[in-house]
Amino acid sequence: MTVARAIAWGRGVLSSYEFTERSKDCEILMAYAAGRERSWITLNRHRPLATREFEVFRSLVFECAAGTPVQYLVGATEFFGLELKVERGVYLPKWETELLVEEALGFLETPQQSDLTWGRSLTRAVIHEVGTGSGAIAISIAMHAPFAEISASDVSAFALSLARSNSRLNGVAGQIRFCHGDLQDPLAGVPDLVVANLPYIREMEVSNLPTNVRAQPRTSLLSRRSGLEHVNRLLEKLTIKPGGKVLLEIGFDQARDLQSHCSGIPKLSYERTVKDLAGFDRVAVITAL
Repeated sequence: MTVARAIAWGRGVLSSYEFTERSKDCEILMAYAAGRERSWITLNRHRPLATREFEVFRSLVFECAAGTPVQYLVGATEFFGLELKVERGVYLPKWETELLVEEALGFLETPQQSDLTWGRSLTRAVIHEVGTGSGAIAISIAMHAPFAEISASDVSAFALSLARSNSRLNGVAGQIRFCHGDLQDPLAGVPDLVVANLPYIREMEVSNLPTNVRAQPRTSLLSRRSGLEHVNRLLEKLTIKPGGKVLLEIGFDQARDLQSHCSGIPKLSYERTVKDLAGFDRVAVITAL
């Protein structure tokens, strides 16, 4: 069987399940099974597969069909142009969250604070990322804001170990301080910017989630009945400089409730909601007074 025929077979298996990127997923699994980069497939579509290669690929496809995310199967994912290690038990960064990074960089990259040649922020802003998981957000910001002082927290020691590994992999280990603890509790200093992609899915919505999302740790997904329990706790205990920004990823129908909650916190003003490419509310921008 050739590479192309095996990928076509894999697409057929996944077509019966809730997958929207069957071709991409199959190519990622094929490259992993063959021990190659994904770009190798383009020039080797008619290459016969070794029996062992197809057996590995076949096993991966069936695991994927059963609901295991492709990223867990290959141990890696891409985020904001970076490659990150991922492992079962740690939340998988998704492409929608890249909007959170873009908003953070937009806050940092003023004409006075950026190198227009390299497009990199020169500001020495203090940044807190809360709930870092694999480190995707903190590392992405560090890559584009090399003078920022970044601290990132997580309640999972396992996730922090992975985040540290990813920071070394991407050459920013010396710029990020990873801290074990809840919300901002373990983070030192008073930040100019707080960024967080905390759990925001309501517990009653679990049954509606795709299988490959339910395979991720529930502690990274669910936030009780309202979906805003984690976010609200962060805002109520928030430490931030006056004029600073809070950037939060939220659910598509949570902006109004969050705005209402912010109105009861004197030191905060809900500024705006940013929509993602699909047109859904995705990022809440809050200003510290």
